[in-house]
Formats: sequence, C-alpha cells, structure tokens
Amino acid sequence: MIVRRKASQRRVSQDDLMTIPLSGFFRVQLPVLIVLLCQPLVVANEPKLEAGVQLPTLEVKTLSGDLAALPRDAAGHPAVLVAGFSKAASKLSRAWLDNCRTAAASRLGGSGVYCYDVRMLEDVPRSFRGMVERSMRSGCPAELQRTTLLVYSGNDAWRERLGAGDDKTAYVIGCDREGRVRRIVTGQFVETELQSLLEAIDPSPPTTE
Repeated sequence: MIVRRKASQRRVSQDDLMTIPLSGFFRVQLPVLIVLLCQPLVVANEPKLEAGVQLPTLEVKTLSGDLAALPRDAAGHPAVLVAGFSKAASKLSRAWLDNCRTAAASRLGGSGVYCYDVRMLEDVPRSFRGMVERSMRSGCPAELQRTTLLVYSGNDAWRERLGAGDDKTAYVIGCDREGRVRRIVTGQFVETELQSLLEAIDPSPPTTE
C-alpha cells in the first residue's frame, strides 16, 4: 500500500525557497538584525595613569620563575616601574633601571626604593617564550631576575593607561609606599628627571641645622 504525504507535510525544496517572497523574509530577519545592531559595543577603556591614582594590579611571573603582584609586593616601599613594549626599548629601559638601582642604594636608609624591569611580551609567540626567557636569564643576576616582570597579557590595556604611542621608548612609573602613582616619565634617561621622580615617591627628610 502506498501512503501519500499530506500537502502540509511535504518537503520544502530549494526551488520552493527561491519562491518565498522577499517581503516575508525581511519581516522575519529585520527584527533580529535591529536587535543585534542596537546592542552596545563593549570597548575596553582603561583610565589613564596620572598622579594620585592607585596602580592597577599587575599579577605576573618574574624572570626567576616566581609569581609577583604589584602593588602588593611593594607594600611599604616606594617603587619605580620601567616598562618597555619592544626589544628596541630595552636600551632606554636599561639606562633608567641601572641608574634607578644606583640611586636607590645610595639614598638615605639604603635600598628602600624597589626598581622593577617590566617587559611587555604579549607579542612573543608562545612557542618561543621559553627560549626568550632562557636568553634573558643568561648573565642576569638572581636578585635582578626577581624584579624582572614578564607581562604576557593585557599589554594593550597598559598601552592605553600610559598613552603609549611609541613601542620603542621607555615608560617610567613612580609609585609611593601606598601604591599610588606620583609621577610618570617617558623617553630617554635624564638624571634630573629620575631625581624628581624619586623625590616625588620618597621625599628626602628635612635637613636640620
């Protein structure tokens, strides 16, 4: 016995789809399209770092392999963060770091100022990161490895916070003992700029006559 399908149950062929009126198609699709277009776009808008604001949390791995978190790990100490976004920026960053460490050690009370080497490395492919880290550790003293921060994510957010338009320069952030930003300097090392930054985050005690 042959069972015939009812007209309402027959399959819709490709030819049938081609004959559906466009007006009907748009009546179905347009409401969905309008809803999608009206959805708000979520855009990361990081506030710029400026004097008086709290340093955003930075949780990373150090070159020594330990975990670090700022400003928590520098609590009670003034801190200088020297950030670079490319290998080309490392020469400028090194000048700031070397002089920061020298100045910190010579300040009254010893090395109360922490100097951090912040390397923005998100653009380094994952497969090369181990090799890059081994290269960076070569010849780097263990005590400096502990203050070298490897930032593999969120680099664009830090660019926005710093207003970083040049990946080939250094960005220097000075924070006080409570983790508040007090001064930001950009560019080549300048001795007077470093002294002003250190004075902003760790004022010298008044002299007594």
